[in-house]
Parts: sequence; structure tokens; C-alpha cells
Amino acid sequence: MDIGKVPVEILQKYVFSNLRTNKNILLFPNIGEDCAAVDIEGEIAVLTTDPITAGDSMSGFLSVVVACNDLAAAGAEPLGVLTTVLLPPGSSEDEFANILGQIRDACNKLNVILLGGHSEVTTAVTRPLIVSTGFGKVKKELLISTGGAKPGDKIVITKTIGLEGTFILYNKYKEKLKGILNSLEEKEIESFVEKLSVVKEGMIAREYASSMHDITEGGLFGAIYEVCKASSKGAIIYENMINLSSAVQKVCAFFNLNPYKLISSGSMLITTNRADELVKKLWENGIKCCIVGEIVEKPGIEFISKSKERIYINDLPIDEIYKVV
Repeated sequence: MDIGKVPVEILQKYVFSNLRTNKNILLFPNIGEDCAAVDIEGEIAVLTTDPITAGDSMSGFLSVVVACNDLAAAGAEPLGVLTTVLLPPGSSEDEFANILGQIRDACNKLNVILLGGHSEVTTAVTRPLIVSTGFGKVKKELLISTGGAKPGDKIVITKTIGLEGTFILYNKYKEKLKGILNSLEEKEIESFVEKLSVVKEGMIAREYASSMHDITEGGLFGAIYEVCKASSKGAIIYENMINLSSAVQKVCAFFNLNPYKLISSGSMLITTNRADELVKKLWENGIKCCIVGEIVEKPGIEFISKSKERIYINDLPIDEIYKVV
């Protein structure tokens, strides 16, 4: 495709001809239509936006999942996304079609609407860049703030740390990882694509949480740093209480990465003073989870390793995935 906006006929083929309807959506994507209009029937509107910079071949899918995860972390039910797709010169129609197909698949999986966006071929990027804005709604009493953590709250983590990063690395470096993983571990990582959303746990946990944060860039260390910074509190986390799969451990060891600093979409960090109730509810709904520590009054984050070493998290870490991709 040439530099400039993606041609109208291609947009018609891959975007406008595949729109879903919803009674709340009053204004849909169309040529020249730069806005979406949504009737949320008196509830709180919640919006978020994020770029996908390390998603590699799954960027389209992840762009929707990550936006919806951010909404869920605020306790909001995702309704729709607006997506900007920037392609480098020389990109093919098939590449664009693949990205849009992934976006559409993710929207269908999460039952959200593609509200609109923008697509363009530009020299400003050297590989596809996808930015999605998520839109959702929540009742005021269920709105959750990242800065709501309180001393005495337990810290709950869903699923396993390192889901997204491991999934990306496995799909990019399958040949290198042959012989490192057994067949069960390979199947486990392939199943991670079905676990990257935290919308289900977000909708459950909002009844119990003082704060929530999806564990994305910077991994567990990044998420707990941001929760504590926003809440002006501290935390203690115990490594021996964290669920870390053997597949994640092997991939991280192969690339010499710290799994606790690896992008982990699919895992939600929740602080709550009703941890036992929450854990029981999550397990009843098929969501694995574990209590890994607690929030304390004094600012500062301690990570107690399995060998009892105290590691202090004083800064927002750079994600480990950038060492490899």
C-alpha cells in the first residue's frame, strides 16, 4: 500500500462490512465519521488508551485485550474500542487484513464493539503500531481506583505471572526454544492466548477490591510499584507464595529474564481486606489465584525471595521483554 490513509475500498472490505450492532451505540464507524456515540444509560463512562509496542505477530489481538483489561481493572464493563493502525511503507493488504482480523476476533471474544479508529501507511513507523482506546461503563459504587490500596489489605494475583511475555517470546522464537520445553509446556504456553484477558476476574473482584491493576509492562514489580505509588503506601511480597509455571520459568531462564519484570497481561493484581472471600469466589469461577503479600502503611516495597533475600523495588522497572524483541 502507498503512504497515506488506508484506501476506502480496503476499509470497506475489512472494517465497515464486519461491524456488529448494539442498542447502546448511536454512531458507528464510517467514511469521514470521526466519532462514536454511546448511550451508557446514566452509568459512569470509563476510557483508556494504550499502544502495543512489543506484541509482534499478535499485536492486533493484544491491542483490544489490553484496553479491555485496563477497563476491567477500574471495575468497568468493556463496551467498545477505537483503534489506530499505523503501518510502515511497503506494508501489504494481507498484513492489514491480518491485524484487522485479530482485532475483530478479540472484539468477538470479549463481546465488545469496534467503534472506529484510523488507519494509515506512514514513514513515522518501521513496523506496525497499534493504539487502542477502550470505552466502558460502571456503577459509581463499583468504580475501582489504582490508588485505593489500604494498610492491611492482602495482595491477590490471578493466574500465573509472565503470561503475555512468555506467549510473545514463544511465538517469536519457537525454533530456539525447541528442546527447552516439553510438549506439555508447549501446549500450556499455546493456551495462554485464551488467558490474556482479565475482564472476568475484574467483574468478580470489583465487589471485593480496594484497588486493582492489570499486570502489564514492567510485570509484577511494575504493577505493585504503581499501586503503591498511587496509594502512597508500601508492600511486602513473598516469592514463595507466587504461582509461576515451569513453562514461564524455562523461557525466562533461557533468555536470562526476570519473570517478575516481564509483561504479564492475563494476571490481575488485587488488593482487598476480604481476601479469603475473593479467593474462594475466583476459584469457584475457574480462575486460579493466590495471596502473595500485603499492603503496609510505610512507603517502600520489599520482595522477599525464596532464599529470604530482601529485594527493594524503588523504581518502575523497564520491561524484560525489550532485552529480546
